Amino acid sequence: MSIEMKPIPFRALLDQALKEYRFKGTMFGVPATSIIVFRNYAPLFGKTLNSPVGPAAGPHTQLAQNLIAAYVAGGRFFELKTVQKLWGDQLGIQRPCIYVRDEAYNTEWSTELSPEQAAAEYIKAWIAIKLLLKEFRLGEPDAFVFNMSVGYDLEGIKSPSVDAFIETMKDASSSPVWKECIAAAKDMIFDVVDEDYIDSISPHISNNVTISTMHGCPPEQIQAIAEYMMREKGLHTYVKCNPTLIGYEKARELLDGLGYTDVEFGREHFEHDMQLPDAIKMIGHLLEVAESLDLRFGVKLTNTFPVKIAHGEMPGTDMYMSGKALFPLSMHTAALLSEAFEGCLPISYSGGADMENIDKIYSTGIYPITVATILLKPQGYKNLRKLVEKCANIKPDFYGIDTARVRDLAERSTADDHLRRKPRKIAAGQTPPFACGRCTTCVDVCPNRANYFVDTLEKKVIHLDGPCNDCGNCASLCPFGFKPYADKFVLYPDVETLKQSERDGFAITDSGYFVRYAGTLGTDTGSLPAEVTELMDAVRAMHLAT
Repeated sequence: MSIEMKPIPFRALLDQALKEYRFKGTMFGVPATSIIVFRNYAPLFGKTLNSPVGPAAGPHTQLAQNLIAAYVAGGRFFELKTVQKLWGDQLGIQRPCIYVRDEAYNTEWSTELSPEQAAAEYIKAWIAIKLLLKEFRLGEPDAFVFNMSVGYDLEGIKSPSVDAFIETMKDASSSPVWKECIAAAKDMIFDVVDEDYIDSISPHISNNVTISTMHGCPPEQIQAIAEYMMREKGLHTYVKCNPTLIGYEKARELLDGLGYTDVEFGREHFEHDMQLPDAIKMIGHLLEVAESLDLRFGVKLTNTFPVKIAHGEMPGTDMYMSGKALFPLSMHTAALLSEAFEGCLPISYSGGADMENIDKIYSTGIYPITVATILLKPQGYKNLRKLVEKCANIKPDFYGIDTARVRDLAERSTADDHLRRKPRKIAAGQTPPFACGRCTTCVDVCPNRANYFVDTLEKKVIHLDGPCNDCGNCASLCPFGFKPYADKFVLYPDVETLKQSERDGFAITDSGYFVRYAGTLGTDTGSLPAEVTELMDAVRAMHLAT
């Protein structure tokens, strides 16, 4: 099983992006196009973004190839996956950890990488994007933002590992990873990029942060973290707030009215989470602190919504709801807070934004807007391009929020047919064909780009072990009831990883292949079915980065 993700080395990562774009116009399976032509630019954190849209902290902002894929799809604001003092097995994440129907649910929370590994992925992505946008004229060099996300308490944030992460993101110039990537870039062949441009890439990856805290975290602790980030770290700071601010009765009313009557949740989070009067008091104080330091302070709306695992969606007892069902909760939260501060509170949004509402959200003056659920659905990262285009010609007031529009959007959500629960037919499980490529779903919806069409074979898909963490999203959306992450023939990064797995697949060696087929391990390919050897040869010719 491939639970532990294996990051792709920088040289292999960049080499694949360059070759794939030159031959197919894609990067990691995502069509790459320029958005310089947009007439609308969003000012934020001392930069001017080509677009206010991008991926939220989650499965699409954990690995370098995810961030590259999101960039070439049009994303320009990247809320990086939350870093904390725990990682890997310490998180206790059961698999699968993502389940998508009309709305989405997850049990994963912060990055599975260590703070040091996370910083390395973000450095690799930052440099790679700078190089690729210049080489292929995909955007302006300083028109995108990496937004750190850290949690979950002040003690953890001050821990040596998380503190080192924050300092590296502020200035990566002394990082060995930075130096290695810059040196590797100088050794590569470009048509447009030259050494002077490579040397000009800024090591200052992020000057801003979004703070995540656990449900039940007292406002005093949240305020202390935010003040620490502004006073001690000099960072523009957003605090992620919970949709529980609207109260239990309102949340139950909104979800029941839209058909989510089977979504189970109790009163405990509403009682233990920060209450609205406390939030208003805390935010008012932090706005004053930010103004005194010439920094930007705001809130991120909203966190996911805690509910019970009541229908066997995933292992465990509790999960977090996102997507369209979260929209009315988040928008009502936005209405309450924007009204409390008369439109003068900056709001970053991530509660069920999609093609039906993102233009309306942006028109209120709320930005940046980040998404996750819509990227987990069919078309995957390609949906990001559609969201960017929806916002292309909108010119909101960048220095205030239209509270009347926010309130109107919140009230209209209660009767919005688009948000209403719609049944989704789930196919019964079948025996999948070898390397099934009947449709594009598993290729598109994988956040980590772990499924690839085989270039020279018809309707064949190979699964990459390295980037896969068994999140299960491809299985929840497969129209045939298959489990692509578990059913497909696998390309392993090396022989040792293959030996540790139980799934059929192969590793490419200098002398040929090391294969597991029908449970049998070995290098002899003579007895394998022709379709297996044909697939391995075709994949070898693709030179996929593993």
